Amino acid sequence: MNILICDDDQYTRKMLGKIISQNPFIDKVFTAEDGVQAVDIIKKESVDIALMDIGMPNLDGIDAAKIMSKLSSKTRFVFITAYMEHAIESFSVHPYDYLLKPIDISKFKDTLNNLITISMDNLKENGIDKIIIKDKIKISVIPLEDILYFEKVSRDVSVYTNKEIYTLDKTLAELENKLNSNFFRVHQSFIINIEKIKTIKNMGNRSYQIEFIGSKKVALMSRYKFEELKKKIVTF
Repeated sequence: MNILICDDDQYTRKMLGKIISQNPFIDKVFTAEDGVQAVDIIKKESVDIALMDIGMPNLDGIDAAKIMSKLSSKTRFVFITAYMEHAIESFSVHPYDYLLKPIDISKFKDTLNNLITISMDNLKENGIDKIIIKDKIKISVIPLEDILYFEKVSRDVSVYTNKEIYTLDKTLAELENKLNSNFFRVHQSFIINIEKIKTIKNMGNRSYQIEFIGSKKVALMSRYKFEELKKKIVTF
């Protein structure tokens, strides 16, 4: 999941960036000093959440968000500003939340975590039904039902089936937007196929290991996602 921080105050950008970097489900963090830079970023990059200051030079946060929402319908906005009078105007772009400066760190973390959960749960039900992987020798077509899990390895993603391991030139964030609801991101580095789960082991220190049907391969699960995965398993 990708986040954009747009604020003309350097201290605020650094503070928010530090907090966000501690969240295991964030892939990339983009920063902008004004609305013009924010619009330029969203033209080139996939942005799931935009944290927008309002009073900025060149192009303010509200006008920038109006442009950005037309360029990316999936982007959710949180406005962060010192001026309460901007709140009503900011609702014209239907923000998820509105936070006042000085920022309440606890409230910000709650807002961020809730928004990440919502974004993940709103993945398209009718996603792709296969993964196509090309290399110098061949083209492999892998049905999603054959995939155990995806793992982030360096800049690529490894695709694990019972028989083979493939390398895909994508990010986990890109896959999340295309996979159906059978797939769930359990860790910063893993997306698993819920239908392939055999056991979930508590490894201590609130970390978990997932084993898969018919395979000795395992994936890791973050403590933050354990309760949510339990709820999803019940629905199957």
